[in-house]
Amino acid sequence: MKVELKVFSAVSLVVVLLFGLLPLNGAQAEPMEGAWDGGQALQRSMNNGFDPWVAQSSNGNKIVVWIESDAAPNYFLCFSMYTPLTGWSWPETLAGNWGGNIMSNPQVGMSDNGSAVVSWIAYGWEDHVYSRTFIADFGWGDTFDHGQTASINSKEYRLSVNGNGDAILAHESFNSTERSVAVWTYHAGSGWDAVPEVLETVPLATDLYYVKAVLSDSSRAAAVWQTIDSNYRVMVSTRSVEGVWGAPEEIDDAGTWDFTTRVGIDDSTGEFMVTYSKFETPYTNTYYSVTDGGIWSTPMPVAGVTESNCWNQNMVMNRLGVAVVVTTEYINPGWNVNATFYSNGEWTTPISIATNLTGLFYPEVAIDDLGRAAVSFTIEDDRVVSIYTSGDGWTEPEPVEADALGSTYSLGSISLVSDSILVGYISSYGVGTIWASLFEAPDTNAPTLLIDQALTSDTDRPMFEITGTTEPGATVDVNGRPVAVSASGEFSILVELSAGENSLVVVATDEAGNNATKTLMVTYNDPLPGLEERIGDQQGAIDQLQEDLDAANDKIAGVESTAMMFGILGVVGLIVAIVALVMMFLRRKG
Repeated sequence: MKVELKVFSAVSLVVVLLFGLLPLNGAQAEPMEGAWDGGQALQRSMNNGFDPWVAQSSNGNKIVVWIESDAAPNYFLCFSMYTPLTGWSWPETLAGNWGGNIMSNPQVGMSDNGSAVVSWIAYGWEDHVYSRTFIADFGWGDTFDHGQTASINSKEYRLSVNGNGDAILAHESFNSTERSVAVWTYHAGSGWDAVPEVLETVPLATDLYYVKAVLSDSSRAAAVWQTIDSNYRVMVSTRSVEGVWGAPEEIDDAGTWDFTTRVGIDDSTGEFMVTYSKFETPYTNTYYSVTDGGIWSTPMPVAGVTESNCWNQNMVMNRLGVAVVVTTEYINPGWNVNATFYSNGEWTTPISIATNLTGLFYPEVAIDDLGRAAVSFTIEDDRVVSIYTSGDGWTEPEPVEADALGSTYSLGSISLVSDSILVGYISSYGVGTIWASLFEAPDTNAPTLLIDQALTSDTDRPMFEITGTTEPGATVDVNGRPVAVSASGEFSILVELSAGENSLVVVATDEAGNNATKTLMVTYNDPLPGLEERIGDQQGAIDQLQEDLDAANDKIAGVESTAMMFGILGVVGLIVAIVALVMMFLRRKG
C-alpha cells in the first residue's frame, strides 16, 4: 500500500522530542530470500542487561557488546563473538565498575579481518571514556583511558572503525575551565595516538552536545556536534586522506537541542553530508548540507519535506555516496516510520515503512555498498526489521525476536555486511536480557578454490599429485574421488594417469552446496609405450615359467646328484633371470 506524503500541524514539542520523524510514501515489496534465526539470548547469569551494540566484519565474524549489572549492583562490560564455524561464544567480561558506579553506552566496530575496537563510559569520582582492542589471532589488548568526558550517553559520543582496522573516537572532554570536542585516532598495528585532536574548545558556560563522527576506508573522517550558547549551532569538521583536520564550520542554527545530528562520507568523491533536525515553529523538519569541492551547501529540507512533526532522524551513507535517511513523524493518533534515499545529488520520494504506530522506539539504520538497507525499530512489544533492495523496495516490517520472552520495547543496534543483518536488543521479562537476531541471505557464492599446479602440463610419470586450498569446511573431490581437506582448507591427492591426455576435474563444495570447479589437463608421455600390452601378451608364458620354477624347486629338494643339481639350478637361474627382466621393466614403467 502506498501512503501519500502529507503535512500536519504540531501536536506538542514535548511529545515530538520523545519520538519524532519525517514523512514518506510507502511501497511494500516481496521479502528478500533468507530468514531470521529467531534470536539468541547472549547474557551472562547476572541481574540486568542493557545498552547492546553490534558490529560485523566482511569475513563473517560478528560481535555484540553490552552492560550487565549484578544485585550489588556492580556493572560489567560484556561481549559475545560469533564466527561462522563456532557460532556465538559464551559471554565474557571485558571490564567492571564496582561499588554502585555505573558503566554504560558501549560501542563496537569491526575491521574486515575480524579485529574489533570497543569503547564505553564508566562513571565515578570522574566520568571517563575507555576502550579495548581485539586483534584477530592475538586476542584483547589492555584498557586505554581517553580521559574525562562530559558525553553522558551513546548519543553524545561516537566510535567509528573502518575496514582496515583503524578507528576514531569523538567525545566531549572537559576540565575545570573549558570543554572541547576531542577526537582520538587509532592506527591498526600501532595503537592510539598519545593525545587527541581538539576540534573546538569553549568556556564551561557554553555547551557542546551530541558529538558524532565517522571514519572511511580511505582515512577520511568527519565529526558533527552542536555548540550551544545563545544559539543552537550545528558544527562540522572534516579530515583529509592525509589525516589533517579542517577548522570547524557552522552549518546552521537548528533552533533547539538536536541529538540526531549525523555525518557521512562519500569515499568515491571525497565529499561529505550532514543531516540534523531543525525546529521551525511549529514544525520540526530534517535538514541536510553537502560539500561540493569542499564547500558546504546551503542547508535544505531533506527530500524537500517541510511542515512536519519530525524530530528523530537517522542517516547513514555508504562509501559510494548513497545515503538513506530514516525519520519518525507523529501524525495524530500515531507514528510513521519514513525513509528516503540520496544519490547523485537527488532525493527519492519519501516512503512510509510503517504507519499509525501506537508505540515506537528510535529506528536504527544500516546500508551496504550495494545500496541495500535495513531499518530496525520496536512497535509496542515487537522488535521488527524492514529490508530495502533496489528494484524491490522495502519489505513489510518483520518481527525478529520469535524466541525471546517478554517485551523488546527498547533501544537497539543494527549492522548490515555481506548479505548478513545483525540486530542487538533487550528483551524485558522481569529483568533485561540481551538478545541478538541474525538474518542471512542464502549463500550463493562459490567457495574459493586455488590449485598449486598449472592447469595444463606434461609428465613422464604415471602418478600426478594435485595440491591446493579451499575455504574451511568445504569438501573436495577429483573426478568423483573424495579428497581429505584439513581444517584450514588445504588438500592433496595422488592421481593415476593413463597414457595420453588426462582430464582431472577438481570440485570444491561448501556447506551451502555451492561449488567451484577447476579442470587440469595432464598429458602422460609413457616412456615405454606398449610395454604393458606386451607384458600382457606374454602373461601365459610367464605363468608357465612360474609353474616350471615350482617344479624345479620340488626336484631340487629330492636330488642326490651334484651334476643334476647344477643343471636344475641353471634352469632355475634362467627362469629367475627372465622374471627379473620382466619385473625391471615393470618398475621402470611405474
